[in-house]
Amino acid sequence: MTLQSNIYYNRCYYTKKEWTWHIIWGMTYYFIMGMIFFNHLILASMACLGVYFHIKAQKALAIKKRKHRLREQFREAMYTLSSSLSAGRSAEQACIQTLADLQILYDHQTDIIIEWSLIVKKLNMNETLESALEDLALRAGVEDIHNFTGVFIMAKRTGGDLIRIIRETTHMINEKIEIQKEIDLLVVQKQFEQKILSYIIPGMIVFFQLTSPEFLGPLYTTLIGRMVMVFALFLYMLSRKIGEKIVSIEV
Repeated sequence: MTLQSNIYYNRCYYTKKEWTWHIIWGMTYYFIMGMIFFNHLILASMACLGVYFHIKAQKALAIKKRKHRLREQFREAMYTLSSSLSAGRSAEQACIQTLADLQILYDHQTDIIIEWSLIVKKLNMNETLESALEDLALRAGVEDIHNFTGVFIMAKRTGGDLIRIIRETTHMINEKIEIQKEIDLLVVQKQFEQKILSYIIPGMIVFFQLTSPEFLGPLYTTLIGRMVMVFALFLYMLSRKIGEKIVSIEV
């Protein structure tokens, strides 16, 4: 019997509560934007269909954050695995000891605990460590885990220095994490500015609606005006997306 995990880190798994929250929040956001740009109840209601893009963006963000957490947790696993190998244990026994050490650091529902427990169970069922790591790398979709698995399998089969490989891999992952943190600190102000700027246009429209409604009247009462506002909303959403891409730097 081969143990398989149904966790794929390129997918996002929402609970019913999370689905409800994202749908309500997304529809509320697009309805408000629809009222600002169209000032028409039916058109604003149609704009709620944009909730699809909201949920898609939120899923992508959730996947990205989960992969980052898994990469950091995998780094800690590599530290522990390296120490166990240095103590003279075999690779398989070192993996079992690594799980015991990780359980001290993390909650039992943490991704790395779930994944490492699966690896240990596979070893106890006489599956090879190589196949267990390959399965994790395939489902994780994290470049560092995939690279480590390939090098580890090659070294184990050819009698390479596993301790050195693990230490170098851990050092590489640690450097990437630290660089990412430094970049995040450098761009955090720009990210805040981007969020503020993204609300200036709707804010200006609301301001004119409250202070000079006749100034925007033609945009809400004529066909050409509504077409202009549809195009304006499209450009606004596109500019927000481009702005988010600019201030999002991945290592």
